[in-house]
Amino acid sequence: MKKRIMVISAFLILAASLGARCAGKKIVCVMDLADKSNHSHTWRNVGTGIAEMLVTSLAETKKYTLIERNQLEKVMAEQRLGASGAITAQTAAKVGRLLGAQFIITGAVTEFGVKDSKIVVGGLGKVLPFGGGAKVSKNTARVTIDVRAIDTSSAQIIAAAKGEGSKSSSEISADLSIAPSFDFGKEGFDETVIGKAARKAVDEVAKELSKKFDEAGGGAVRIIKIVGKQIYINSGKTNGEEEGRVYEVYRVGEEMIDPDTGESLGSEDEKIGTAEVVKVLPKYSIAETDASGIRKTDVLKEEK
Repeated sequence: MKKRIMVISAFLILAASLGARCAGKKIVCVMDLADKSNHSHTWRNVGTGIAEMLVTSLAETKKYTLIERNQLEKVMAEQRLGASGAITAQTAAKVGRLLGAQFIITGAVTEFGVKDSKIVVGGLGKVLPFGGGAKVSKNTARVTIDVRAIDTSSAQIIAAAKGEGSKSSSEISADLSIAPSFDFGKEGFDETVIGKAARKAVDEVAKELSKKFDEAGGGAVRIIKIVGKQIYINSGKTNGEEEGRVYEVYRVGEEMIDPDTGESLGSEDEKIGTAEVVKVLPKYSIAETDASGIRKTDVLKEEK
């Protein structure tokens, strides 16, 4: 029964995602980012918080359909996967495919913290509420984010983006202690120097990713059914599909890992044939292929 419920859950997620794809929007999933900062800060779940901010920033462009965080958590739990930093491009792509996403975003927060320096102010012609000299602290917050966008159909990295945010402010030293108490998403966080720095870094990343997503087009087309030499693909009239369009059919190869760093270098795809669209329906199309032994995991890319 449990397995059946999991299958139904995955089907409903995929159905909802395909419906969004047919509406013409790219489907994007943002995984929790790894926290690779020096951990000198007191904030918890930094990678999750920044990922949620990135989801919001991308959603505000109104150009994408964003996979809901609870759906991602369900699939991660079902696949028994841990933090985003511990998985490869191939694993991330698999998660994205289960969610019906065309692109999945992974990465890390490499800097996150606030430095403060106290100075004594007095005799400068300014009237301070305490009288006499007063300690003032200048806070400087810095946040840096590095992310990669993976095409879920090929497990290849199609875009990388880096965002940096730095904000400073001067405020009464007695008020400094309240800043770390603001969690992500809680009232007041966006008004802190770290909140403003995080927002700047996130918005930079969202802008760069949006540009590269537009350049990348709609990503690869997927196979949803195979009948002999005919294949049903998830691209229909509402996606601008046309009869006579010819695709190249690729099989995703083995993931290549850098032996020194352990970093995923993507995978080399093998061209196994072509496919020509012979019938276009509103939400899907039928193509005829010359590829031998075609599989559902193979992908179609438009001829260059």
